[in-house]
Amino acid sequence: MLRLILLTLLFCLLSGMVQATEQDDKGALEAGVPRQLARWRAAHYRDVRYALSIALEPGADRLKGTEEIRVTLDASVDELVLDWRVVNPQAQTASVRGIVVNGRAINDARFTNEHIVIPKTYLVTGVNVVELTFESPISTSGSAVTRYVDHTDNREYLYTLFVPSDASTAFPCFDQPDLKARFKLTITNVSPFWKVVSNTSADWDAIADDVSFKKSSRAISFHETQPLSTYQFAFAAGEFAEFKDEASPYKTHLYVRQSQAARARKELAEVFRLNREGLNFYGRYFDHKFPFPKYDLVLIPEFAYGGMEHAGATFLREDGVLFPSDPTANDVAARAELMLHEAAHQWFGDLVTMRWFDDLWLKEGFATFMAYKAMEQVLPQMNAWKIFYQRTKPAAYTTDVTKGTTPIFQEIPNLSAAKSAYGNIVYRKAPSMLRQAEFYLGADNFQRAIQLFVKEHAFGNAEWADLVHAFERTSGQKLDTWADAWVRRRGMADVRVDWRTDGEGHIQSFTLMQRDVLNEGGLWPMRLKILLAYADAPPETLIVKLAAAHTAEVDEAHGRRTPAWVFINYEDYGYGQFLLDPVSRARVMQQLGGVHDDFLRMLLWGALWDAVRVTELAPADYIELALKLLPAERDETITQSVLARVQTAFNRYLSAAQQRALAPRLEELLATQMLKAETAGLRITYFRAFQSIATTEAARAKLKALLAGTLKVPGMTLRTRDRFDLVTALISRSDRDAPALLAKLSAQEQSDDARRYAYAAGAAQASADVKQKYFDAYFKQRDLPESWIEASAGPFNAPQQSELTLPYLAPALRALPELKRTRKIFFVNNWLAAFVGGQCSPQAVSVVHDFLQQTPLDRDLRLKVLETSDGLERCVRIRAKFARE
Repeated sequence: MLRLILLTLLFCLLSGMVQATEQDDKGALEAGVPRQLARWRAAHYRDVRYALSIALEPGADRLKGTEEIRVTLDASVDELVLDWRVVNPQAQTASVRGIVVNGRAINDARFTNEHIVIPKTYLVTGVNVVELTFESPISTSGSAVTRYVDHTDNREYLYTLFVPSDASTAFPCFDQPDLKARFKLTITNVSPFWKVVSNTSADWDAIADDVSFKKSSRAISFHETQPLSTYQFAFAAGEFAEFKDEASPYKTHLYVRQSQAARARKELAEVFRLNREGLNFYGRYFDHKFPFPKYDLVLIPEFAYGGMEHAGATFLREDGVLFPSDPTANDVAARAELMLHEAAHQWFGDLVTMRWFDDLWLKEGFATFMAYKAMEQVLPQMNAWKIFYQRTKPAAYTTDVTKGTTPIFQEIPNLSAAKSAYGNIVYRKAPSMLRQAEFYLGADNFQRAIQLFVKEHAFGNAEWADLVHAFERTSGQKLDTWADAWVRRRGMADVRVDWRTDGEGHIQSFTLMQRDVLNEGGLWPMRLKILLAYADAPPETLIVKLAAAHTAEVDEAHGRRTPAWVFINYEDYGYGQFLLDPVSRARVMQQLGGVHDDFLRMLLWGALWDAVRVTELAPADYIELALKLLPAERDETITQSVLARVQTAFNRYLSAAQQRALAPRLEELLATQMLKAETAGLRITYFRAFQSIATTEAARAKLKALLAGTLKVPGMTLRTRDRFDLVTALISRSDRDAPALLAKLSAQEQSDDARRYAYAAGAAQASADVKQKYFDAYFKQRDLPESWIEASAGPFNAPQQSELTLPYLAPALRALPELKRTRKIFFVNNWLAAFVGGQCSPQAVSVVHDFLQQTPLDRDLRLKVLETSDGLERCVRIRAKFARE
């Protein structure tokens, strides 16, 4: 008997230890989705299916629905943990009730720290069925389901946006990327005038009489999806205009609000061509056919991002596809990148999904890189990699030289911090690294590895290590050191060259030197293409591999004829800071106008700008070079890039005295080219730059003449956005006529876009009362759309008004934790760029430093502040060295 009692006690003790171990494996149920919980669920939950029935009632402030969740549990599961996050508990617009598990109604489910916990007593080993009723918020801002009312015609549109983990604010779910599930969606109470778009096509569409609306309404059921992560599930509804691509094998329809249907028709042929040919290219490149039953494009006004790659139904920001102004070559390239990026996600992101958001770059970086691979095919008239450099590299470098930078792989302990992973490192550095990887490994090895990766992980999840192993298999190289350097190390290399010649005109030594810009001891294995330029002969090129060493002697250069100058990142395969040596910089500044290779000319302009940023070249000298060379420049993308830098140099880096001295000549160049440049694209590019530079009364008079129509840019139609841009420029310069011009234009233009432009323009007024009114509205006006805040934050912080806006810098920084919690991805980045980026003074530097020293911040927010403040500190350093009063 005693033995039996002891055995029983021992069994109970061991059972308790096993249960405790399982509980420890799951971790504490913190708010958000902790990594430990996600790993535990991925190990013990499988075969998840959601059946959602949702009522879409016009004008409703709540999403009402029922849900059935099916999930297979193994024998070790001690409780079922669902994610359910109420964003604003005080609003009381979210609830879950009527929970039934495996046919048993329960009233002891625990609602704790943004989770619903169902006790083990209701669960079985194998398939479990959870049924419940839910309500969640619909609002114009700050919710996962957004309502947009077009004030042009009062039509209503609803759409979802669940990335990175906001699905659980709309309905209970397992809100992690590596628990892919099949979704079955039914929409009820739909207005007969509405169209509904989701990941799959409609299964059935029945008209029923619904007395609650006192009119006919519909119920629409959609086919069950293939396995998707929760953030890839979506629907949009409203009285959309619908267009079908009759030539597409992908069953593509484009949906746009009715008021923009005429604009869409003008762009439709090219939009459909880009989409269709891009998808064709990806199918060939990945050696995997398009993975979903159809591919729709839904244009969303004031969308929070450029696009969102929901499987089978990409949502795109409307003004990213339908040009709000006459387009330049840069605008055409930007649209192509946007559409091709989202299309690439159907394979890299949706078909194969990163296991966790620390590998976010695995989808975002690849989508951008692949967008340019596709652009080579669908826009052959453009030099895709020149545009890649222009749109990708500078932004990556701007972040990667700062103390706020991160590795490409970013540790995300909880998905509540995943929003902070979005930024230049993921979107700009990662594709730049992939371009270097393709050059390093060889294009064929690289492509075969991608094909292996897609084949082996289709409809599943993968990690960076899986891709590295594929690279190793196809290249035959061991890549641990290479991969760790590029993906797990933050920062970048500063690569310079020291070359010497003998007395007979030949290269005697040629040494590459690599240093970590952050002085953290990092080294990056790299393959480079080096250019030796000659004034009287064709250039020579060398291909060099930099191993893990601080210096490397390039023996292949020894004995070659002395070049006029050297550039060590020819064709832009490398990633890092590649400054010209002093001899080369001086000669490039003399000979740049004679460089006929557009791509090389773009790279050299970039290297000179990098010299400005590190205080090796005066910003005024850069502007003088632009004044000299731009009149002969015929390439639109180069012109736009140089002019953007000239605007920064003029508005931020020069003293007031230097601005006054340079303004007349700079304004004359811009105004002349705006009217007389060779192509319409160049004239539009100069028109946009002129607005930013126009400081003198004579220049502002030209802006007003453009607005009045007495002065016209040949070949350009002045549209609504252009008019408000002109007024905003005048207001920010405190022109006496600007307030009346804004009032008149606002009365004339009543579209939704015009209302947003007018709101943004008003923020540029140099009035303490106006600034306070706007700043208060950003936090107190709950129905103010995020797009309006983001549009107005820049004009609010006009550089000319930095003394007036300095008092708002500290409260803007103190608001960061709330903004991170309540706002969408990119909002914090844009907020900091406006409020910190609008300053350039030692006083502002002190405000930021004091804030960081005195305020406890989440690590991701601290890094964001450090990243943005680098530009402020750099501005102060440049002014201190070069500004002259």
